Amino acid sequence: MSALTLILGDQLTPDLSSLSDFNPSTDTVLMAEVMEEATYVGHHKKKLAFVFSAMRHFAEELEATGVAVRYVKLTDPENEGSLRGEVARALDADPGIDTLIITKPGEWRLLSDMEVWANIFDVEVELRDDTRFIATLSEFSTWAAHRKQLRMEYFYREMRQKTGLLMEGDSPAGGKWNYDQDNRKRLPKSAVTPQR
Repeated sequence: MSALTLILGDQLTPDLSSLSDFNPSTDTVLMAEVMEEATYVGHHKKKLAFVFSAMRHFAEELEATGVAVRYVKLTDPENEGSLRGEVARALDADPGIDTLIITKPGEWRLLSDMEVWANIFDVEVELRDDTRFIATLSEFSTWAAHRKQLRMEYFYREMRQKTGLLMEGDSPAGGKWNYDQDNRKRLPKSAVTPQR
């Protein structure tokens, strides 16, 4: 049997958890440019062009290493318009697929949809944690569980202490935990800004 691995437009790295045990002799990567993801909020056209370009380049990189990639362009006349639709189409095209593997998306809307896919598709759906972050969702949930007020500032400090990033021993690099006050200053009237 084989697996279908769905890779999203903001997951373009070979270190992705969904690729950790990828078998090039049996498995396939699915990448899809879909209207639903391009239009659920207003995106600048250049941003979409950059994302689709990055996706296409990453697909080419995977193919160059022997990975089978099913790539669906936005202009494909068969394009279903949604990730769910493209997964269904890929599963219909290859009845030998028994597992769908996905690194959890960072977006709640998309994750909520994917969490019901096991009830929709006739394959095992494996949603893997995204290991590209310093903290896991469960680590943040544990930290947030008994707090009356959630301030990212305090979680951020703990992560710096845990990892040693932006730290000088036990103190924050540069002597301060943040420079938010500096970021709130108005731009001087004498400052010249780029013009179009």
